[in-house]
Amino acid sequence: MKLFKKAVLGTALAVLAVGLVGAATTTSQSVQMQIREICLLGVTGAPAALAIAPPAAGGDTPANATDNSTYLLYTSTVVAGKSRAITAAWGASDAAPAGCSLKLTATPNGGTNQGASAGQIIMGATAKNIVTTIKSCATGGAAGNGARLAYILSVDDVTALVANESKTVTITFTLTDAA
Repeated sequence: MKLFKKAVLGTALAVLAVGLVGAATTTSQSVQMQIREICLLGVTGAPAALAIAPPAAGGDTPANATDNSTYLLYTSTVVAGKSRAITAAWGASDAAPAGCSLKLTATPNGGTNQGASAGQIIMGATAKNIVTTIKSCATGGAAGNGARLAYILSVDDVTALVANESKTVTITFTLTDAA
């Protein structure tokens, strides 16, 4: 009899469990997802003043002045198979001091898809590539991330140098779709 009661109770519990499972209901919801195009650019700090100083010995050409303390930071999303580039230029009325040129190299820190350096350029009013083949990436937002900017104030013609000449230029960086 006890065995019979246990069997009936077990069957009743099983029927109740099946009834609860059979009473379940579901619903669904559509979630749309999209990656928007992102094209953002920034810089860390400002380079130190570049000053041509006297050479170590009389008769020597003055040494070039350099600074590589700043970085270009960028975030980019691109369509599959496409890339971006960063260009640099200064204003139409900007110029280096007489007898000098301003050279710039941008070197990405090697992160995935952050592009490749276009090598050293001589700054001017015409935009020139400094980083190419940038794909979808985010360089990070702190100093040491992104592409290191190396500036050189180069003495090209010592006979054209003018003592105490000082120039300030504004360099514009542009992140654009690659041609």
